[in-house]
Amino acid sequence: MPAKSKYTDEVWNNEIGPRYVTDLKTTAKDMAAQLGISENCLSSQMRRRGFFRQRQREDAPVDFTTAPIRPTRADQLSFPWNGDDPVSALQALDARGEEAARDGRLAEFREIIRCKDAVRADAGLKRPGQQEEANEAVVLPPRPPVILRPAQTPPPGDWSTWLFLGGRGAGKTCAGASWVSEQAERMGRGGRLALVGATLHDVREVMIGGPSGIMALPRWDGGQGPVYEPSRRRLTFPGGAEATAFSAEDADSLRGPQFGAAWADEFCAWARPEEVLAMLRLGLRLGDDPRLMVTTTPRPIPALKALKTEPGCVSTHAPTRDNLEHLAPGFLARLKALYGGTRREAQEMEGLIVETDGALFRAQDLSQARSGMRPDGFDRIVVAVDPTTTPGGDACGIVVAGRRGDRAYVLADRSRRGLTPAGWARRAIAALDEFGAQSIVAEVNQGGDMVAHVLRTQRPDVAVKAVRATRSKRMRAEPVAALYEQGRVIHVGAFRELEEELMAIGGDEGGHSLDRADALVWAITELMLVPRGLGPRITVL
Repeated sequence: MPAKSKYTDEVWNNEIGPRYVTDLKTTAKDMAAQLGISENCLSSQMRRRGFFRQRQREDAPVDFTTAPIRPTRADQLSFPWNGDDPVSALQALDARGEEAARDGRLAEFREIIRCKDAVRADAGLKRPGQQEEANEAVVLPPRPPVILRPAQTPPPGDWSTWLFLGGRGAGKTCAGASWVSEQAERMGRGGRLALVGATLHDVREVMIGGPSGIMALPRWDGGQGPVYEPSRRRLTFPGGAEATAFSAEDADSLRGPQFGAAWADEFCAWARPEEVLAMLRLGLRLGDDPRLMVTTTPRPIPALKALKTEPGCVSTHAPTRDNLEHLAPGFLARLKALYGGTRREAQEMEGLIVETDGALFRAQDLSQARSGMRPDGFDRIVVAVDPTTTPGGDACGIVVAGRRGDRAYVLADRSRRGLTPAGWARRAIAALDEFGAQSIVAEVNQGGDMVAHVLRTQRPDVAVKAVRATRSKRMRAEPVAALYEQGRVIHVGAFRELEEELMAIGGDEGGHSLDRADALVWAITELMLVPRGLGPRITVL
């Protein structure tokens, strides 16, 4: 094959080049054969000298015969333009483009679009939408600060773990993002935080970059916000503190790093919550008071039940309806129409821990109980106590209930953990006085005669009825559950923890302390079942 030096530069530029551009009836392969060179040699020589062949379709003839199909500079355009008046050139191209589009000459239309882009690039112009954006300095008004509800704010007191349970859309992410941002500002440069989600995608798209995530908070308006580096899984706050993203799928990734604060989101969706939580806590060892925040929609898993009962863990709660102003119109109404009264509503919208296997109290019955009104007066009111004998044991269940006609009304839940015998006795007497109750019903399985004695040390003349459990919790609660099913028990107020315990009776009770539920069963039994001979045996002391 003859070498390319067979032809001089003058021949390449003045004879072969123009023919290569204009003789579109001869293919490049045939032309190369006629010249006695390879097709690659011909095309490379043409590119070097600025000659480009124009593609042409028989059904879409192109009028441009002196310019490339893909112009990159203004002097390569397929129409005459000296660079003086780009606006007029763009108007001419628009007119030709409309005609080409109307006649269906698609190849020509695409060529015109490329020519317009080349004119704009050469003249330093942008597309119309980009030009308008560049010329108009749009200044958005600052957004109002986030006003957090009480459930979204850190609880007072000395705690190491804050557990925020809430329904879907209740504002858990916003609460977590706000808290961890405050921790980062408090720590400043050198601060280290951990962000743990079910997956790294969840951390990035929900906790960091989501609509309620850290980077979307109004607190960054008007200044520099946090910067996220995906390759390093690192979020750097304006003050210099750094937060690292971790996936609950990889517990070992938490070995080694150390933190002064951590936010764990959707804890109940983690594959191995106990193991990951343990690894995270072993890394919480920086600063004077390292703390952990856990946000999740609850599910009846052992890890959550154990977390709730840990010393140093405090919890807040928010149902979906509390955040209604920030949700789409009709969202809650549509879900209630679909799932109202079901366990799905109790778990996903009310944010309650709902047992699903063999549970005695149904979610729809408890939902119906919340819809009642308090009457003007009562035939009888009692305070039921399921006492604890040691301050470090389970909670002492204290429930106030009244009867009016054939219905019982749950008036208050005064249960509390960490009370001494004298402490819960004072609390029961206070409830007796507050609601004008006639007597106290107290379980004496733990403590025996000591229970009545402790109560009478607070008030000697108090009427105490001692009850002893001789059957299982489920058997004792079955008649009360039947009253709920008949709609004859009304809750005057919101008793989230009490309802959670009721829905655990008969299900997987492991990890649950059912003292509140026991106290309620004794109160309803005393008011509604004992006079009819249907309840447990009661001994008057």
